[in-house]
Amino acid sequence: MKRFLTFAIAIALFAFNSAYEHEAVAQLNYKVNLDETAHRYIHVTLEFEAEDDQTELMMAVWTPGSYLVREYARHIDSMTVTDQDDQPLPFRKTRKNRWMVETEGGGSVKVSYRLYCNEESVRTNFVNHDYAVLNGAPTFITLPDRLDQEHIVSLKLASDWKRSATSLTRGESPHVYVAENFDELVDSPIVAGNIQVYPFEVGGIQHQLVNIGEQGMWDGATAASDLTKVVEAHQKMWGTVPYDRYLFLNVLSGGGGGLEHNNSTLVISSRWSYRETSRYKSWLSLCSHEFFHTWNVRRLRPKPLMKYDYENEVYTDGLWIAEGITSYYQDLALVRAGIISKSKFMSGLSSEIESVQRTDGRKFQSLRDSSFDTWIKFYRPDENSRNTRISYYAKGAVVAFLLDMKIRSLTENKKSLDDVMRKMYRRYSKKGFTAKNFRSVASQVAGEKLDDWFANAIDSTNELEYDSSLTFMGIKIPESAIESDEKPQPNPSSGGTPTIGASFSGNQISRVDPDSQAWQLGLASGDEVLAINGFRLAGSFTERLRQYEIGDRIELLISRDERLFSETVTLERRVRKSWSIGWVSSPSDEQKQRIDSWLEIEPPESDKEKEAKSDEESVGQTSDDAAKKKKKRRRKKPNKS
Repeated sequence: MKRFLTFAIAIALFAFNSAYEHEAVAQLNYKVNLDETAHRYIHVTLEFEAEDDQTELMMAVWTPGSYLVREYARHIDSMTVTDQDDQPLPFRKTRKNRWMVETEGGGSVKVSYRLYCNEESVRTNFVNHDYAVLNGAPTFITLPDRLDQEHIVSLKLASDWKRSATSLTRGESPHVYVAENFDELVDSPIVAGNIQVYPFEVGGIQHQLVNIGEQGMWDGATAASDLTKVVEAHQKMWGTVPYDRYLFLNVLSGGGGGLEHNNSTLVISSRWSYRETSRYKSWLSLCSHEFFHTWNVRRLRPKPLMKYDYENEVYTDGLWIAEGITSYYQDLALVRAGIISKSKFMSGLSSEIESVQRTDGRKFQSLRDSSFDTWIKFYRPDENSRNTRISYYAKGAVVAFLLDMKIRSLTENKKSLDDVMRKMYRRYSKKGFTAKNFRSVASQVAGEKLDDWFANAIDSTNELEYDSSLTFMGIKIPESAIESDEKPQPNPSSGGTPTIGASFSGNQISRVDPDSQAWQLGLASGDEVLAINGFRLAGSFTERLRQYEIGDRIELLISRDERLFSETVTLERRVRKSWSIGWVSSPSDEQKQRIDSWLEIEPPESDKEKEAKSDEESVGQTSDDAAKKKKKRRRKKPNKS
């Protein structure tokens, strides 16, 4: 029996050692040297155990959440491959983002490359004297047949840098991080430098605001406190929290933008925005948008995005759900959190509606097509984009608002888009959804089929329906014609600012409105107006036009491709409809209650309720306690945002 036990233990140890050795082999190790960031370079070394005579390497060409092929391999300017004895191994480039290494039967392999990092955005890399911001896709070469293995990153910081931060699991040593697979590595931005970290807790879960480039221009503690409210509002809406730890990586420079990740977000904003209330609220709105993606997009995804193909475009017609619905909720969460007022929220919603209704592209591109064509259109705007395209962010947000109002109207305000999103999350967060799935769930929640509604709002270029569901909620669309979508007409008696139907940058045309005089004359983007009525134009065309009146005929001297020509136009006035929404003039008690329910505003307490609540709060307090509490309430500063 003893001999049998000894034999069994030996077999177990052999199995354990074999598993350990296999695990040691089944990982990719990166060393990222940040010594040369002053010159905008980093040095990356990838080490792994080769298993065959040949090993293929791959670099991603796009980052999930940003739907454009960006060709990250173009930033590699040198590469070497060596074996365990530092002897060179032959390798060749086989595609724009792939390399084949002759690994000669296996063994240790080291791939070293220098990467240029000077593109400041949330989907690229940028480094300087003070800090480094690294994204996974543009940084790490990997093995396409070993994407599911562990990817371990070790950072060597510049000598005067102290900290690094990422949502990746921390390794055993400082500045070492572990990704379970390549997906997690790509999904986890890394920042390093002399960064400031402001921890806060919501629902027992740790969160951090990580400021990069703060330089004394931000009150990080106050910003973290405001983010607490944002997080609470979103967690309350979804009713579930899918992460154990979350980071807001906030790069304070001169740029802008944000990108969502499973357990973090990377946002770029101005270091000067904190002290300007409107810009600070815009930052909170951006953070709110990206945080909502923690559920919608990162875990609740259109089915084609459930498995990323890092080398090719992945097409879906559901980006209006991913981004448009998120855009609707970003400020809805702020008003629910008490960060912005009802009027501020409605003003923002009005701006979104006006943006859609004043974009001629809505007549040519459906919301479905806008989503599908994002790879070739959304990220490549030109001077004609507003005439032919519509944003799935803006129109998607408006459609989300109208859908929310539609459901509330059909269900007597018992159900809403909140219920649709929660139901979608429960059903499809693990397997992905289709457009049909979303429409089906929305119809179930609404209690009637919404096929025709979706066909009009999503599949067609018909105008959106601003119908009685808004009135049901106590919202109206004013009919006042401050401006209109009609063709501009000369109208001397109506006043206003003269126009020829084109937008200008200085004295150069930047865009021409369809069916305007400028359009009919064949004027185009890039044409330069040199003179009006024989007088040379040295500055702004728009400013000079203020010297004339509606109905005046003027002669323009225009330069195009180094040739001069003249055109005569009659100045006109564009009249557009105002799409600003507001409250009905005399809302009923029911409408007031519906608005409060939508925006989650607590109804006002009666005096007796206030007194009873005050009595309950004072039970068990000494007079000193109550006085301190009262004094503390008086000292509290108003919310900055």
